[in-house]
Amino acid sequence: MDKIDDELRLALTSSGMMSSFHFAESSRQIFLSVMKTYPYSGSKIDWSGVPGAIEEYEPNPDLHSFRFSTFFDGMCLRFGLSGSVTYVGDSATDGAIEGSVDAFQKILAVIFDIPQHHYFVGPNLAWCMCMTMEGDMAFGHATTKIRIS
Repeated sequence: MDKIDDELRLALTSSGMMSSFHFAESSRQIFLSVMKTYPYSGSKIDWSGVPGAIEEYEPNPDLHSFRFSTFFDGMCLRFGLSGSVTYVGDSATDGAIEGSVDAFQKILAVIFDIPQHHYFVGPNLAWCMCMTMEGDMAFGHATTKIRIS
């Protein structure tokens, strides 16, 4: 674990939310599975290749945390997302975090303060949601189904 992972654990402990999450030491397997399930262009998901994907953009960095939280909540409501979700970041954090959609909704501001791209994936990668440091937001359902091992 690196310093940002430790700071995230401390923030969750301080907020009383630590028991709502499970931390995995590495996000590598999650990223490999996402890359097998969703079309990629360079180092990012190619959302134009995900049928029915929803994309939005917020150009103002001061509004990213608010807009990302609104997007997350909107996709959860629109598609009835509930239950387990896994969170991984693409650079500043090393580990993966598992928790419920409800638990994540309570800590989104903490997560979105971390300077990296944020990925939330549903069970068996059935859906993926991404928010980038550049202000991009996207949601889509997998075109293939695989199991994370």
